[in-house]
Amino acid sequence: MKNGTLAKVALTAAVVAGGAGFLVYSSTSHAQHYEMVDKLVGNGLDTYKDKQLKVHGFVEAGSITEAIVNQEKRRTFVLQKGGKKIRIFNVGPTPDTFKDQSEVVATGRLIPSADVQKLADEICAKAKDQSACPIHTDAEQTMVVESTELMAKCPSKYEGANSNKIDTNFK
Repeated sequence: MKNGTLAKVALTAAVVAGGAGFLVYSSTSHAQHYEMVDKLVGNGLDTYKDKQLKVHGFVEAGSITEAIVNQEKRRTFVLQKGGKKIRIFNVGPTPDTFKDQSEVVATGRLIPSADVQKLADEICAKAKDQSACPIHTDAEQTMVVESTELMAKCPSKYEGANSNKIDTNFK
């Protein structure tokens, strides 16, 4: 084989190997973990510190507190499942079905609870319904979820509803 051909083959192999390495690196560094609340808390929160994750659970009744802080709609609530709980701090819109005991997936990252105590105090100070106030984040857990997106799981009551079925007997 000539030196020019050997150099081209080596360069091509290096580019392919570099591209594959970059693909693997980028997919693992931006991966999101999906955990149920009971498994997240049971596995230890430090494992997930500063990593993107999706936390799935049920909104604890009476734990939702909302207010406008710095011209943004902010809320805090507790997600629970299997006797384990974690507090969520969220900014932005909520799904139509977001309410007490609804099934929710919160996307965000774990941060130290002390970092959001000031925000918790501001939410309580400006909230219309202060039944869940004051919020002592350090009394619950050392970590909370700072969420940027909430997704509601559809209730099973919608499955098989008449509006979801096509009438094939129409004449």
